[in-house]
Amino acid sequence: NNDLIYIQKNASETNFVPFTTAGRLFTAAEQAEAWDAYISQDKDLSKHRGQYAVRNAVFLPIVRQADVSIAQDIFRNVGGKRHSLQFRADILNFANLLNKNWGTGVRFVNAQPLIIASAAQGGSINAAGAPQYTLRAINGALMTKSFEGTAGIGDVYRVQFALKYNFN
Repeated sequence: NNDLIYIQKNASETNFVPFTTAGRLFTAAEQAEAWDAYISQDKDLSKHRGQYAVRNAVFLPIVRQADVSIAQDIFRNVGGKRHSLQFRADILNFANLLNKNWGTGVRFVNAQPLIIASAAQGGSINAAGAPQYTLRAINGALMTKSFEGTAGIGDVYRVQFALKYNFN
């Protein structure tokens, strides 16, 4: 799990075997084409074709999020003491309120795009002694991106209101 991977120069360096998932057959040619597209879409992988991946060269992307807070105090002196009422509105992930594509930087790495084919799929080694692979499929489609977005609360804007009464 922590070995550095070799990044293929081209699709001919990886031996894919056909497999079926969710009633869909993925041919070796489809997987080879998808794997080449997968490497091409990743800046670091495409730059190091024909080499081993550099340890710790790629980190998770920076998450940029801006929060906005607005507060208004209304006060009055009663019996020589100050009483105030504060109304506050907080907008968390404000950029996402302005544009649905902003503030959604929380992503995770697709850590295992390649899977060594099981014995049921023809074994993990071909006649020439080379490993055979299948490209990971999610929901009936082959993987296409190195990073996937999350669908968590941090990816959307939120508004919260507060009302506070102060007396001294």
